[in-house]
Amino acid sequence: MKTSSWNRRQFLARSMGGAAVLLPRQASPAAEGTAGKLRAGAAVSNITPPLGCSLAGGMTDRLATEVHDELLVRALALDNGRARLAIALVDSCAVPREVIDRAKQRIEKQSQIPAGQVLVAATHTHSAPPAAHLFQSQPDPLYLDWLVGRIADSARMAVNRLQPARIGWAVGREERLVFNRRFFMKPGTIPPDPFGKTTDRVQMNPPVGSPNIVRPAGPTDPEVGVVAIESLDGKPISVLGNYALHYVGGTGPGHLSADYFSAWAESMTRLAGHPAFVPMLSNGCSGNINGINFLVKAPAAPPYQRIQQFADILAAECYRSWRAIQFQESVELAGAIEELDLGVRLPAAEEVAAAREILAAAGPGPYRERQHIYARETVLLSQSFPKTARTPIQALRIGSLAVATFPGEAFVDLGLEVKAKSPFRPTLLIELANDYRGYLPTVEAHELGGYETWRAKSSFLETTAAPKMVAAALRLMGSLA
Repeated sequence: MKTSSWNRRQFLARSMGGAAVLLPRQASPAAEGTAGKLRAGAAVSNITPPLGCSLAGGMTDRLATEVHDELLVRALALDNGRARLAIALVDSCAVPREVIDRAKQRIEKQSQIPAGQVLVAATHTHSAPPAAHLFQSQPDPLYLDWLVGRIADSARMAVNRLQPARIGWAVGREERLVFNRRFFMKPGTIPPDPFGKTTDRVQMNPPVGSPNIVRPAGPTDPEVGVVAIESLDGKPISVLGNYALHYVGGTGPGHLSADYFSAWAESMTRLAGHPAFVPMLSNGCSGNINGINFLVKAPAAPPYQRIQQFADILAAECYRSWRAIQFQESVELAGAIEELDLGVRLPAAEEVAAAREILAAAGPGPYRERQHIYARETVLLSQSFPKTARTPIQALRIGSLAVATFPGEAFVDLGLEVKAKSPFRPTLLIELANDYRGYLPTVEAHELGGYETWRAKSSFLETTAAPKMVAAALRLMGSLA
């Protein structure tokens, strides 16, 4: 097992305050005569906390007792002499805007990359400390201060390492690892929701092999995006993968782990036979996608076995695609960002009163029953959430490739729609980017109900948020095209 050496004094030493301001795109500094020629750099920062921290990803809080693999920020910087982009992927369940904006402010100051051209996204491991208040897991302010600095450090080091480079991309396909986790069930077999209602028409994660399963309630996206960057002499600098798989899970109890995102990077390193590069795997639109085939019972697996299996299978497809890429030394780089003001589904006064009664009878918590957990969520929403939420949608252009983002756990349907309508080929979607606004279901999914639509800190935006986000992503890509 790997161990961590980070401590709380380091968090304080790296702390900072302030809030980022999103600025328009501007040209990056570049050497004389290099306009149009690509330079690239990549770097890694360690963000593993001390043991004893909370672990996000569940409805009840857990404490870390072991480090299985280090949590990292992996960053890529691109510069063509006229513009500069940065992408940073954080081994976290979700990172809120206030943390990301502070990091972007520091990146803009230190590395001269405007905030609209910096993409920061969480991978969505469920075995990392909370960076936001997720169900009953509270973030440590000291860790957040340190995380801001580490995200900025990763981008700064990537910029420090800029070198002449070439880039290319490809799209592979791996269908065996992704399954829609929402199912239509036989009438009368779906349990009541946490509010006591029986209006759900679909169920998330039903019992595996249940005879009550009728059919999946949505599609999957088996495409595997691969962007490879190498030096002019052919040595790999970074590979950015993109795949719509929520996470794998099956970690050890109390373990800090980056889940299959880290295992994939290690598999890519082994396949490449070159340790000095940065493989980084981004999460596509996977709010309703996981790696479990609910139609067939599978034997129990020891911790990390499925993580390694998934990582190896996906890495093999990424490597196959990588080796077929045609590289180019000059690409257009651009970025754009748009703010959306969206409504919030706040509870009514009578719902808050009922929730308070439930909590009064249940005691002070922590809570383990869904009714109590969602009663707490109802009270917290009524106390701390405004009527509207402002959140960013972003698009980056890298030659004929585009990257578009969603600020939460976007349903796979959203990514498929954006890909189909995008003016760029290929188009990659990265969720949990630049903000965390919970689940982002389709309008139809809201009508069908199910866990991802239950009102809580994990799902609170207006039911028409998804089409507004899709439209914004398409507007941004249209402007970049």
